[in-house]
Amino acid sequence: MLSRARLSRRSFLGGALTTAGAAGLVLAGCGGGGEEEKGTPQRGEGKPKRGGTIRYPVTTPILSLDPNTTEGVSVAPNFYSYVVHATDWHQPDETIGDLAESWETPTEVDWIFHVRGDAVFQKLPPANGRPVVAEDIVKSIDRYRGMPGANSSWDQWTERYQAPDTRTFTILTKKPYGYMLMDLGSPLTAIIPTEAVDEFGDLKSHAVGSGPYMLKTYDRNQGLALIRNPSYYHEFPYVDEFDIRVLPDEASIQAAFRAGSVDVYMATDKLKADTVRSVGGTSIKTFLDRLYTVFELNATRVEAFKDERVREAIDLALDRQAMIDKLYFGDAELAGPVPPLWPAALPKEEIAQAYQRDVEKAKQLLSAAGHENLSFVLSFGNYSNVADLASIIKSNLADAGITVNLKPGEVGSWLSDLMGGNFESTAFIHLRYLSDFIQINWAHSHGWARTEQGYLGVDDAQVDSMLDQVNGTIDVQARIKLEQDVQRLVLKRHGPTLVLYEPYGYWCSYDYIKGYTPTAYGFGEFKYDYWIDKG
Repeated sequence: MLSRARLSRRSFLGGALTTAGAAGLVLAGCGGGGEEEKGTPQRGEGKPKRGGTIRYPVTTPILSLDPNTTEGVSVAPNFYSYVVHATDWHQPDETIGDLAESWETPTEVDWIFHVRGDAVFQKLPPANGRPVVAEDIVKSIDRYRGMPGANSSWDQWTERYQAPDTRTFTILTKKPYGYMLMDLGSPLTAIIPTEAVDEFGDLKSHAVGSGPYMLKTYDRNQGLALIRNPSYYHEFPYVDEFDIRVLPDEASIQAAFRAGSVDVYMATDKLKADTVRSVGGTSIKTFLDRLYTVFELNATRVEAFKDERVREAIDLALDRQAMIDKLYFGDAELAGPVPPLWPAALPKEEIAQAYQRDVEKAKQLLSAAGHENLSFVLSFGNYSNVADLASIIKSNLADAGITVNLKPGEVGSWLSDLMGGNFESTAFIHLRYLSDFIQINWAHSHGWARTEQGYLGVDDAQVDSMLDQVNGTIDVQARIKLEQDVQRLVLKRHGPTLVLYEPYGYWCSYDYIKGYTPTAYGFGEFKYDYWIDKG
């Protein structure tokens, strides 16, 4: 969901490359010799207290504050309100109201949102504390739609949207659209005062919203300091300040955490979490991350990939459990077309059965297809653990007689090739999406965005038709059933996008931070009722 826009080179990998960044830091506490806990809401921690500062580290520069761009989306929820929130801190894929106190769908194409009356923009020029009205939603969506790379769903599905009065916002869709709430809950659809755009020209270094925090200082290479918004329409946040600090690498963050100069640390695997396990007064919480990894076959470049027998042979030769054991020390889950965190995910047992390795059958399929000497290039970007993954894939496929030539590359150039379809095969880590829209729709013949760039040379009219049904189904339970049906078909057809696994993450935090629910989206995104209690 974070990237349902047509992604820029930087934004496509934002969640994967900045796992210690503002869009990627999550609870997985470390240390003190205590037991490691699964990520669950904290309870029995007493009454919230006001005051204090939480210091939160990231490894990448904060390139922009503009909420309508993917460069600013990771910090935008701190400053801005939204019509609704798509969350994962209570239940995956759940939508809760924000500016919308309630909503209704009198027909499958009509959406009516009732806007709260106590929301005001922050008491900063040029909005100066004026009330948020429904017309602000209209103008904010207009601005977002006009930004380069804006979400194409608005054009594909929406007939019109308007504000008949100050507290009512309505949408009419061209046909039923099951992911409307997910679009409105995207961090890219922040509600802004358009006079701020008129005043500043853009919002790259200015933030005037109606959200929980106000901007104190900002330096793209140093970080930003936030202060509590006293006019926010909830009693939280309870902390006075929230500092996001840019540190050069994960080792620097580990050192800062051990020294007590930052309060949280997201470790990307168990070994890294172990480096701070001995720090007193801390605890470990693990969570199933939303990052997931795929191996993609491009039949527009390798004719053999059009043959389902070849794709099945490749799939059968992959040892996903070995990948999990070697790359994540066993702390990851096998992932189907919709990864396991989501309600629409297939049962674990069914996924495990679909991924049974069978090298001998793979060899037989290749022989029957006339491709016993299959050879192709596997391109990948040098980030995270993708190089190690590529080596495992090469070794796995060699067991079936397939030759894989590895082609590592600088992330920018590799990503440019990926987005342009200039590769034979590739492996990469997906972003942390707020909806399963992209996961399930990646199986479409032309990708989730329905573009020529998303075409991998394999047409499947049956899958495409089923996905159209999924996208047009508003009832959640009915949509889940359809998603599971199409996943079973996708697994049977074997690609051309082969999903591999979804890892666990580790959030290291000092125990004086209370009231936080572990999520995969950064400390407190969309949920700001944490507090500090140092006794």
